[in-house]
Amino acid sequence: MKSKKIIYIILVCIIAVGAVVTGFKGLNFDLKYTANKQIEINIGKQFDVNDVKQIAKEVIGNKEIIVQKVEIYEEIVSITAQEITNEQVEEINTKVNEKYGIKNEVKDLIVTENAHIKGRDLIKQFIFPIALSLVIILIYATIRFRKINIFEVLAKIIGLNILAELLYVSIIAITRLQVNGLTVPAAIAIYVIVTIAIFNEFEHKEEKIKKEQKNK
Repeated sequence: MKSKKIIYIILVCIIAVGAVVTGFKGLNFDLKYTANKQIEINIGKQFDVNDVKQIAKEVIGNKEIIVQKVEIYEEIVSITAQEITNEQVEEINTKVNEKYGIKNEVKDLIVTENAHIKGRDLIKQFIFPIALSLVIILIYATIRFRKINIFEVLAKIIGLNILAELLYVSIIAITRLQVNGLTVPAAIAIYVIVTIAIFNEFEHKEEKIKKEQKNK
C-alpha cells in the first residue's frame, strides 16, 4: 500500500513538472508542424536527395532541414526549413541549376510559407472516434462487469486513461521529444493497452466475487 502511494506521488510530480514545462516552453513540435518555409524545385530528371540536402545545408547552415522527392515521377524536390531567406532561395536555386545543368529562375520555384500547426489541430480528427469508442467501452464494461460497483468501473476506466495520457504528454514535454506523426498513434496505443489491462483486472476481480459467493 505504501509503495502504491509513493508511485502515485511520483506520477503526480511528473505530471506537475510536465504541465510547468508545457506552460513555459510548450511542446517540441517536429519541423513539419512548426512554422516553416518550403521550396519546390522542378529538376526535370532523376536526382539524389542527399546531393540536394548537401546543397541546402551549405546554404542554410547546420539547421534542421527536410529534403524529399515529390510528385509521382520524383523529378521535383521539396526543401523545408524553419527559415529560408530570399537570398538563400536564390543561392539554392543557383547551386541546383549548376549541379543538374538546368536553367530554373527563382520565379519558377514554388515557395510556400506554412503556419504552425497547433496541438488541437493535430488531434481533432481523432477526438470523435476515440470518444465514441470510449462510450462503447464504458457501456460494455458496465454490462460485462455488473457484479462490480458501477462507479468503480467507470472511474477506473476514465481515470486511469486520463492519468496515462497526462503522464505520456508530460514525459514528451520534459524530455523535449518531438511531436510528430507517430505521437497521436502512440497515445492511442497507450489508451488501448491501459483499457485492456483494466479489463483483465476486472475479470480477475469478478472471478474472485463469484468464488466468494459460491463459498457462502
